[in-house]
This record gives sequence, C-alpha cells and structure tokens, in this order.
Amino acid sequence: MVFFKKADEMEMEINFKSMRLSWVFENVALLIWLIVDSVKGEYFSFIPLTIISVQNIIFFGSKLYMTRKMSRDGDEK
Repeated sequence: MVFFKKADEMEMEINFKSMRLSWVFENVALLIWLIVDSVKGEYFSFIPLTIISVQNIIFFGSKLYMTRKMSRDGDEK
C-alpha cells in the first residue's frame, strides 16, 4: 500500500522555487538583523550568524541530496 505518490516534475519545481524563496527571505531578514545590531553599536550577535550558517548548510545539503536522488531515480528506470 502506497501512502505517498511520487511527485511529478511540475510539483518538484514548485517545491524547489518555494524552498529557494523562503531561503532568500530568511537570509535577508537575518542579515538585516545582523546589520541593525551592528549599526546600533550593540554587541556582535552570533545568533543570526549561527542561524544563517546552519540554514545554508541544511539548504545546500538537502539540495545536493535531492539532486542526487532524482538523478539516480532517472537512471534506474
């Protein structure tokens, strides 16, 4: 019994676009937070810098994983 059907190309493209847009939005928001803290003269905040770093690792790692998985699925058929 299959609970999840395999996504078609259009659905995968929509998911990738939404993932990229959310990634860009969060990076911009965290960079603004980092810049505002720096301009105010407050301490250098490692929280947004840490979040940006971890987010980029997860984003590019999952992108690499999904690309490899999709290319392998196409070879097996």
